[in-house]
Parts: sequence; structure tokens; C-alpha cells
Amino acid sequence: MIIATAGHVDHGKTLLVHSLTGIETDRLEEEKDRGLTIDLGFAYIDDELGGRLGFVDVPGHIKFINNMLAGVGAIDYALLVIAADDGPMPQTMEHLAILDQLGISRGAVALTKIDRVDSSRLEQVRMEVTDILNQTSLADADVFPLSSITGEGIDDLKTTLCLTASEIDSRPGNGHFRLAIDRCFSVKGSGLVVTGSIFSGEVSEGDEVYLVPQGEALRVRGIHTQNQAASHATIGDRCAINLAGHNLRRENISRGNWLTSNPHHEASSRFDMLLKVLASESKPLANWTPVHVHTAANHVTGRVAVLEDTRINPNESGLVQVVLKEAINICMGDRVILRDQGAIRTIAGGTIVSPYSPLRGRARPARLELLRQCVDLESHQALEVLLVHATLGLTNTECINALNMKPSEVHTCASKLEVEFLNETIISRQHLEKLEQDLVAKFDQWHEKNPQTTGLSQNQIAKLLPGRCSFVDALVERLVSDEKLVKTGNTLQRPGFSSQLSAEVQALWNEVEPILSRSQTKPPVLHDLAEQLSVPPKTLEKSLNACVQSSLLIRPVKNRYFTPAAIQELCMLLFEAAGGADFTVKQYRDVTGIGRNLAIEILEYFDRRRITQRLGDTRKILIERNSTPRGQ
Repeated sequence: MIIATAGHVDHGKTLLVHSLTGIETDRLEEEKDRGLTIDLGFAYIDDELGGRLGFVDVPGHIKFINNMLAGVGAIDYALLVIAADDGPMPQTMEHLAILDQLGISRGAVALTKIDRVDSSRLEQVRMEVTDILNQTSLADADVFPLSSITGEGIDDLKTTLCLTASEIDSRPGNGHFRLAIDRCFSVKGSGLVVTGSIFSGEVSEGDEVYLVPQGEALRVRGIHTQNQAASHATIGDRCAINLAGHNLRRENISRGNWLTSNPHHEASSRFDMLLKVLASESKPLANWTPVHVHTAANHVTGRVAVLEDTRINPNESGLVQVVLKEAINICMGDRVILRDQGAIRTIAGGTIVSPYSPLRGRARPARLELLRQCVDLESHQALEVLLVHATLGLTNTECINALNMKPSEVHTCASKLEVEFLNETIISRQHLEKLEQDLVAKFDQWHEKNPQTTGLSQNQIAKLLPGRCSFVDALVERLVSDEKLVKTGNTLQRPGFSSQLSAEVQALWNEVEPILSRSQTKPPVLHDLAEQLSVPPKTLEKSLNACVQSSLLIRPVKNRYFTPAAIQELCMLLFEAAGGADFTVKQYRDVTGIGRNLAIEILEYFDRRRITQRLGDTRKILIERNSTPRGQ
């Protein structure tokens, strides 16, 4: 069980941890000289019931609240320390508010320095403590009067901590491994070590992990949990990890970075959350208020956009979007603390509902309704809600990043729902059927308006679908399999449809087709063809473009039209020119016999269609032999 102290400066937090563990947590020379905790300190002991207690000693001074916030992000238990002679003080109240906003409900109050007060003062402070705990997550916390000097009450507190630790169930290690880094240092003979709290998942020696936001892939060389060597660590553990990696340097890692097992990790600079303004605030939180943002060990600045109104009153909650100055690693369900622009006081806190917020339309009614439905949901519940609202489905990566789910967890969860898997996208059957119906209707409309065309290409189909559709190919395959669409060459059409050229174009085509078929890979240029047919060039061009739309011709260059058979032959000649290697324009020209300028134009057409790729003065072939050129 990981226990964090909290409370006002000089109320005896560090001395209490020493009394419980025998360990001095102030490690910095400045801390020892000043008798003041500045950064996080750590201590561990084996308890009487066979468990292990870990203590995070946090600073109480207002100047070091950032360090305090970095230490309490993933704890199991809070130990609020209040001196009996002083009673609750400003940092007592702020630390209590932070614990409340983080949703920490397990805890106790250590009423220290009772050797300095009489019984009436002790009772008075007890009543004050009970009063301030009301309406917070620690309302049911026990109060332990004690003295770290005389030892009175220490054993009672220690016994309670041991019993509580034995009753806490281990949390499931679902989701990707995520460790919030709060320290980084080098150990002679071992190399670089980072420490932090594991927020989700689990990690083992030899695992590959990623440093976020840097994105560098690293290897886990060794693990310590609760200050003991281990081969494995899981959610809730305080953990030290010995890392190995290419160009791994201490100066490139800082507090607020993360280690994660998610290779698709993506930092976010805007997120939506349900925010509660502290009751102690003297005025409402206004729209676009500048704030300091704390989540886990992260500390960045940003602004708050109020979504449901123009402000949120003290002791009230509302949906907001937080826009950050720099991107950080976050997931749905992460807790957030906001402090004022001057970083003087804590003003609000809450839970992330959506870690990747839209730039536009953030306050649309439909989006606000989605956010309300996702509040306080577990990942699998949120996935179901998101799929109901996602008319174009969700990609695996979106689910993995936003909900912190492994691919196998996404698949297992989604398989229990009424969904279909299309490529890397999960979509509800209801939304998929609607997409199919709409697309078929648009095909019918297209055929009615464009009877001269054979159908639509994949690119044209993608433009008919709403927004960003990532599964056009799979959707088309379903419709072809269900015989709702028919594939003809590079286009698709409705079953039974037959393209119809106008009488004028058909008559001209009857004259053009024999000429182009005879010329094959060397068709005449447009002007010469018009002269040969005694037709104005613009009239001929318009008619030939109609033939292109009907897939009768292909126009790879500006002033020439080719039959599909001619393009197929030119494509096959690529392999003869290449001979199994890269090839030059000259080699292709010699094989085709079409002249240098036309050879260059044809090769540039093949480049655009991803049939070939130019590499300086040579090209390589990207398709297999006998493949049909893609597109027109």
C-alpha cells in the first residue's frame, strides 16, 4: 500500500514518517540544513501482516505545492497531518482540497504534537478537523492523536495502516503500462533509472517501453518496487526502472514524462473534463481563464474553455475544455488539478472525460451529450457509448489511446457488442447499415445524373462518404459481396446499370476507336486527331473526355488519349525495360519506341498512379507483373 502524507509546513510529516519507519526521507542537503521538506521523499517498511508499506513524504510549503502534486497522483491512502497546537492551516486546507479532487477516499488524520497541548485544546482541534473533513472524500477518516517525540499513538496508527493494507484488493492490471516519471538519476554500474507511480497496466524485465512525449523506444533492464528488486510491477506500485536505449541520456528525461507500453501513444494539447470549482473560491471560474494544470507528475500551463455556460460558480461542476501550451500524455479517467495563473492557490479539479478534444465544435449539443454520458464510466462502458455516437466508427488506435486499452482488450470488449470490424475500424451495425444505404442511394443518383459514365472510382466513393472514412475499401468489398455494387475495371456501379453515351459522342467514338486501336501505344495528339476527323479540337476533346468517364479511354497526358489495352501494354513494357532492376527513361524509350518526351510523360503518369517511383535518374516498379494500372 502506498501512503502519501499531506498537510501544512512544519506540522511534523517527515518526523511522523521517521517514527513509523525509522527512515529519514529528507535526502537533499538543503532540506537537512533548513529542516524543511522541498521535494518528495520515500520510505518503505514490511508491516506486521506480511505486507509492505510505502510512504511518499510530500512538502508542505506553498512554494513546493508542485512537488506535492507530483507525489499524490496514484496513491492508495492519504495521511493528513495536522499539528495539535496550530490546528488546520492554509496548506492543510489546500492539501485536503487536492486529495478531495483526486478522489482519494482512504485515509486518516494524524493529529501531531499532542505533547504540546492540553486535553481541552486537543478536543477543540478534533472538532475542527471533523468539521473540515465533512463534504470531502475523507469524511469518514479516523483521527489519531499522537506525538512523534514521545511515541504516544504511533503504534495505534501503524496497526491501522497494516490492517488497511491487508484489506485493499489488488487492482487489475488492465490497459497499457503507464508510469508517471517523478525522478531520474544515474546509478554507477547500472545506468539510467527513473522512478514514479504506475497508473495502469504492468511491466516486466525485458519489456519494450516508450518514453513520452519524446517517443523513444527503450528496454526495461531492471525493476525495483517498494524499494525491493523485482521482475515485475503492476498498477499502484511505486517503481524504479533501470532503462536501456540508444542515445539514452539523463538530461533528456524530466519530471512529467511518462513510460508507456503503448507504441501508438499520442500526446494531447486539449482535453475535455468534468470540473468542480472549489467552494473556497471567492468568484466563479470564467471562460478562458489562464491556469496551471497538474495531472500525475505533469505541470503545464493552459486555459479553460467553459462549455455549458460562460462560467462555473464555486462549489459547482461543469464540462470544460482545457487547452494546453504543450502536449502531454493523458487518458480518459485521469485526474486533473487546476491552480490559478500565479500558482498561488488550487482553484478546481476533476476527471478527464475525453483526452482528444476537437478544435472546432467543442460545445455542440451532440458533443456535450456524449461527454455527459461518458462521465465516470469504465473504459469498456465508455467504448460502448462512443460507438453509439461514432457514425464513422472508431479506429483501433483511437480506442487504444483515448481509453488506454490494449488491442486485445478492445477486440474482446467490442466483440460483445453489435459491431462490425472493417480493417482497423470498429463500427456499430446500425451505423454501418445506414452508411451502406446512403452510399447505394448516392450511386443511384450518380447514375441518373451521369448516364454516360460507367461508375465511380474508389477516390470518388470516398468523397461521397461523410467526414473522414478510414474503411472505404472494406465498405466497397462488403457491398460487392452483397451484390449491391458491381466492379467494372477500376470503377464500381450498381447491378444492371449500363453507361450510355450521347448519340453525338457515340457517333464520334465509332470513328475514333479504330484509329486509336490501330495506333496502340502511339496515338495521335489531340490536334492531329481532330484534323484527321475534321472535327474542331474542343468538340473532340469534350467527346473524348466523355469516353474517359465511360472508361473507354484513358488520358495519361494532356494531349493524347489511349485505349486501356494500350496503357496495359505500356505498363507491361516497364518490366521489359527494368529487367528485374531499376531502369532509366532511355531504357523505357528504347523498349517502347515512343520517343523520349512521350516516354517521360507516360512514366510521370505511372509515378502519379504509384505504379513506378522515381529515384533520381532511375525508377523502380511498385507493382507486380500483370497488375492492372490503378486509376485513370
